[in-house]
Amino acid sequence: GLGICRIGSYALHLAYLFELWQRASHGPGRQEHGQMPKPGQPDRPEVFAASSSSLRIVWSIPDPEVVASTIKVRISGSQRFQNYDHATGKLVSKGGSTVPAPTCEVTVEGCEEGLAYEAIVAAMNSEGWSDVSPPSLPAAIGELKPRAKPSAPAPPKLVAVSSGKLKVSWSLPKACPPVEASQVQVTEVSTGLTLLVDAANGKLVPSGRTTFASSRCEANINGAADGVEYVAAVCCRNAEGFGEYSIASDSVANPLAGTSGMELVLHQGPTSETPVMEPIGDGKMRVRWLLPEGAKSTTVKLRRVGDHNWYLCGGTAVAAPAEETIASGLEEGIEYEAMLSFLINGRWCCESGISRPACIGNKKLPGIPEVPKEPRIIVDQSQREMRVRWQSFTAVPALNGCTVRFRAVGERTWHYVHPSTWQLSPKEGEPLPINPNEAQVLGITPGVRYEACVAFRNKLGQGPFSQSSEPACLGRPIARLARCQYCFTDFDLQHAQYSRSAETFWCPLCRFRHMDPFNSVVEPYGLLFCHIVIRPNITFSLDLPDLKSWRKEDQAIFLRMVKVDSDNCAQIWPRKLTFEANGAEVFGIKEPEEGHVRRDVPVNVSAGLRAGLNTITITMEDDYIAGYAMSLVRTQSLTAQQIASNTTQCQEEDAKARVMSLLKDTWSNPVDEEEEEEITCVISNKLKLRCPLSFERVVIPTRGEQCMHLQCFGLQAYLESNMKMRAMNNRWTCPVCSTILRPQDLRIDNYVLRILDETPDHIDEVLIMQDGSYRCIEEAPAPEQVAREREAAAAAAAEAAAAAAEEGEVTEMYQTIADGEAPNKKRKQPDSVIQKPLTKRQRERRQRMLAAMSAVSENDSD
Repeated sequence: GLGICRIGSYALHLAYLFELWQRASHGPGRQEHGQMPKPGQPDRPEVFAASSSSLRIVWSIPDPEVVASTIKVRISGSQRFQNYDHATGKLVSKGGSTVPAPTCEVTVEGCEEGLAYEAIVAAMNSEGWSDVSPPSLPAAIGELKPRAKPSAPAPPKLVAVSSGKLKVSWSLPKACPPVEASQVQVTEVSTGLTLLVDAANGKLVPSGRTTFASSRCEANINGAADGVEYVAAVCCRNAEGFGEYSIASDSVANPLAGTSGMELVLHQGPTSETPVMEPIGDGKMRVRWLLPEGAKSTTVKLRRVGDHNWYLCGGTAVAAPAEETIASGLEEGIEYEAMLSFLINGRWCCESGISRPACIGNKKLPGIPEVPKEPRIIVDQSQREMRVRWQSFTAVPALNGCTVRFRAVGERTWHYVHPSTWQLSPKEGEPLPINPNEAQVLGITPGVRYEACVAFRNKLGQGPFSQSSEPACLGRPIARLARCQYCFTDFDLQHAQYSRSAETFWCPLCRFRHMDPFNSVVEPYGLLFCHIVIRPNITFSLDLPDLKSWRKEDQAIFLRMVKVDSDNCAQIWPRKLTFEANGAEVFGIKEPEEGHVRRDVPVNVSAGLRAGLNTITITMEDDYIAGYAMSLVRTQSLTAQQIASNTTQCQEEDAKARVMSLLKDTWSNPVDEEEEEEITCVISNKLKLRCPLSFERVVIPTRGEQCMHLQCFGLQAYLESNMKMRAMNNRWTCPVCSTILRPQDLRIDNYVLRILDETPDHIDEVLIMQDGSYRCIEEAPAPEQVAREREAAAAAAAEAAAAAAEEGEVTEMYQTIADGEAPNKKRKQPDSVIQKPLTKRQRERRQRMLAAMSAVSENDSD
């Protein structure tokens, strides 16, 4: 006993000495009871891109006693972190070595380009791990890739292994972000019961730990009933969430004990215990069952999957011996299930199990509401009220609100209906209740057309807005008249905006008529259909009983479009357009490619129409569709010769008076040799006789009625050049002054025509004199031609002198003075050329040059 006491006291003494040594070695950092605290929470780490496949992570160590740190990295938005293995520098799903202190910067290899990553840090000392730091800010390598949920995988493979066991295998689809987990769903074919596979033990469970890591692509299923047919489906999850389930696998089943596979009878259809539902369409399903013995009638109850309340199908029981009924009024995309009760011996009993869920059409997945149908505007003229009515639909999750926006037709901005005051507000507020499915609108201006559209909302957010409704007006629409400067009639602009000057307004009807003179509108009934666009979809009927006879006369039907807010008749299409006649597409206008300019021309639609009644549908897309006007016109093709024959002629006296008025300012400026430094002519009196288009001598001189220049161009060349020009928006411009010149604006100038007839063909220019006469301007001959003519003249004179000397006659010889031999000799100008007066500066320069030439001549003589 004494030895034991001595040993115990010795142990206590050692413990006391050890405690003193710990306090002396660690200093005041120890707590009062000798325990060191855990490290504090580290600050948020920083993540940077290091290379095309690696990230650099930097953090701070919160305590000098920290001996190691651990790093975890995940894709931004993901629920699963991966551990950083300091030994390999890569990410691993489990384990991984820590980062020894004092290292506080690492490079993580194996990261994908285009994904954003986040990191967290924890520190460790001798007492344990600290709390995890807040996640870092996301950092990506290169440009971010578009993210989406995984697509549905390929159908899995389900195999029966042994009694109560199945094996399922699958493949992972490619996704961005990559797949990080999978879920397996197993369904009993006979009952429709759906369960999930537990990732830990492979049992079939309704919920729990049912996701498999991305490294697993097969699983063993335990607890499957023998003799029951099963199918399997797989869905995958990434950082964006779960994708859609795959198509179900082939059905398999384990045989019952004591039977062979050939003797196994799988699911045969309805039984007295479970009904079967079969979608028919149009909101209807057929429910089938088997009557048990002694049953007199059957009640069929239905409900949406997930609801608690049942509804009686048909409102009454189904009398025996019927074994099926039709359930109507069901919604597409929603799963329903059924249950039966039978009347036996005067009592309702034998309730069946719940059927397998069935759905009409494709099953709707959770998401924001789809695009609703366009609403209707209801006008009560007696109460002076306007209401918007919409049609709701089924969505997952259910709809809980509706946003209604309103505007006058032709305006660009929308106003929103307030849920309590029903007034229009420029800002979107709280949504309206989904039921009742209408709302009153206050603050409406009578006489103005309005349109409306709606958008539905559920727990996940608000869906897109519908197309605009048909326009409606409270009272009679107010006419917005504008006077056309071509036909001088009042045109109702309706909802269209016109921001240009009223003095240049050209109504769309006149613009359609004058758009293409080579396809002239047949008057007086050539405008078959005219419309100012309100909605992007237009459907109307067009009766063409005489279409065959029109085709024989070389007549056609064109679709033409213009912008109302414009002062020209240039053809212009919206961004996209589709023209359909009698259910078949005739032509389509596509959006121009980037960097390209689209040439808009009217389209001949005659080939797509038939004699008799035609149903035409036009679909358009544009930023502001209400600014267009369209027309179907009946046209007759014309040639350049036919248009030229109808061109108006200007009589010679009128044309001459016009020329004199144009040159009036030219003659009114006097020439003062002493005071005027320079003379500026408003219009030159030089008239060119060559066409600026063909560069040949003009045959039929033509100009515009409003043109303010002397120059004329050839009528035939002008018409043919416009006919060959593909860009119709560039047609009909004067080649001299760029004024818009359509065939009705052309004038044949008979004054210039007389000058052309009286002048030789080699004359290209004439000068118009003050009295209306003209003088030709001949071009100076070339120096070689002058030399040859002088040599020929000298030879002829020498021969004539020799002949006269032989005959004894005396002939005076004229000496030809060359320009080089007599520099002071002044050449005589032709009488037909008018010398332009010299300015004072030009005269002084000329005198200086003559003085210099005289000085040179005197020096040469000395």
